[in-house]
Amino acid sequence: MSSNVRLLPCIAVAAVSLVGVLAGAPATASPSDAGSVVLRNGPLGSGTGSSESQAPAAVTIDKWADHTVYRPADLGATRHPVVIWGNGTGVGPGYYEEWLLEHWAAAGFVVVAANTTMSNSGAEMLAGGRELLRRNDKSDSVYYGKIATDRVAAAGHSQGGAGAINAGADGMVRTVLALQPGPLASPGRILGPTLFLAGAEDRIVDTDLIVKPLFDKADQVPAIFAELGGAGHLDGREYVDVMTDWLKYQLLDDAAARARFVGATCGLCTDSAWTRVDHNEKATTLG
Repeated sequence: MSSNVRLLPCIAVAAVSLVGVLAGAPATASPSDAGSVVLRNGPLGSGTGSSESQAPAAVTIDKWADHTVYRPADLGATRHPVVIWGNGTGVGPGYYEEWLLEHWAAAGFVVVAANTTMSNSGAEMLAGGRELLRRNDKSDSVYYGKIATDRVAAAGHSQGGAGAINAGADGMVRTVLALQPGPLASPGRILGPTLFLAGAEDRIVDTDLIVKPLFDKADQVPAIFAELGGAGHLDGREYVDVMTDWLKYQLLDDAAARARFVGATCGLCTDSAWTRVDHNEKATTLG
C-alpha cells in the first residue's frame, strides 16, 4: 500500500483528532497466540544507535482479536522491551504500521498496538501490555520468557499520545512517548520519564495551547519537550529517529541514543531543525 493511501484515513479524521473520547472498545485481549501471522522484512531501525550497514530485520505481525503485535521474527534468547501503542482518532494501527511500528519491531522491540480507534483512556493499551506479559509466563506461547517485563514504554500519536500519558500512571509503564498528544490527559499522574513532541506547524494539536502545558504539568518526573520546525500534525515520519532513540535510551540503555536527550549540548538541543527544546528540573539530572 502506498504512503498516500495510508494517509487518507488520517486526513479524514484530522478535524476531530482533539475529540478525546474516553469511551472505547472493551479493554480485552485474545486468550491465545492463534491468529494470522504475516512475515516480512521490516525497515532497519535507523536511530542514532543503529548501524546503517545492517540488513533489514525480519518482522512478524501477530493478529490478536483486540491488538496487533509487531515483533522481531526471531525472538532468539534475548528478552525484548515492549512498546504499547495508541492510535490517533479514527485510525487503527495500519496507518502507522510500515513506517513506525514495523520499524520499532525491526529494532528489537515488541510493539502491542490497540486495535481501537479511540485510545484516549489508555485502557486498551494497558490491556495489550498485560496480555503480552501474561503470555511471557505461558510455556506454550511464542513469547514465553522473551519479554523484558520491567522495560515497557507507552507511546502514541494525537489521541493515542494522550492515551500514552494516561497509561503512564500505571506501574507497568517505565517511560512515556507522546507525539502531538491530545488534551484529555493527566500528565501529573505519570510515573516515569516522558518525552513530549510537538510540531511548529501543527494546527490540530497546538504546541502552546496543548502540548507545552501538558509538559509543564509533568513536573513530578523527568520530562523533555521538543518542537520540530515546519512539522504539521500528519508529519509523523519526521519524528521516527528521535522516537526510536528515546526508546533505545530508556529501554535499552543505549549510550549513543542517550546523547540525543541529555546535557546542555544534547543532540536535540543543538539541532537547528528543532525550534524549541526544554528540560524540566528533574530532566536535568537524567543519567
